[in-house]
Amino acid sequence: MSTATALPGFRRTCQGVCALHVVLASGILLRGAEASMAEFEVPAAVLTSPHYQDAIFWTYLHMLVIAAIVGLMGQRCEDPKLQRDFSRLMFAASAVYAWLDLRASDSALGEALYRGPGSLIPTLVCVLSLVLFGRLAFARAATP
Repeated sequence: MSTATALPGFRRTCQGVCALHVVLASGILLRGAEASMAEFEVPAAVLTSPHYQDAIFWTYLHMLVIAAIVGLMGQRCEDPKLQRDFSRLMFAASAVYAWLDLRASDSALGEALYRGPGSLIPTLVCVLSLVLFGRLAFARAATP
């Protein structure tokens, strides 16, 4: 019989990350791809393309699906090993997403595919997720 209990802060972390992703993705989806992405100086020919609009819709709908998975895991997952494994998976996924967002951002490390200071918001969301899941991924589970 294992004496390990749940990772401290697992539920709160999952709920927080879920909420953050829901707010970001919902805002973009509710405004629409064209209105949301215009502020990033996306060329009009790209912005009005149905392919681009579909890709943006898909991307942010995907973000909502991931948020739902993270939220559900936070609510239902009680096994410490599964919590750690999930935290490590989300840490790795957050690192990949942060890299993808950073490389497209208007920053010293980016290519300015999307322009303006707002282009760093997705990167910051991913880095925050990376830090929060990293804290869990490499923490020790509490013992009773």
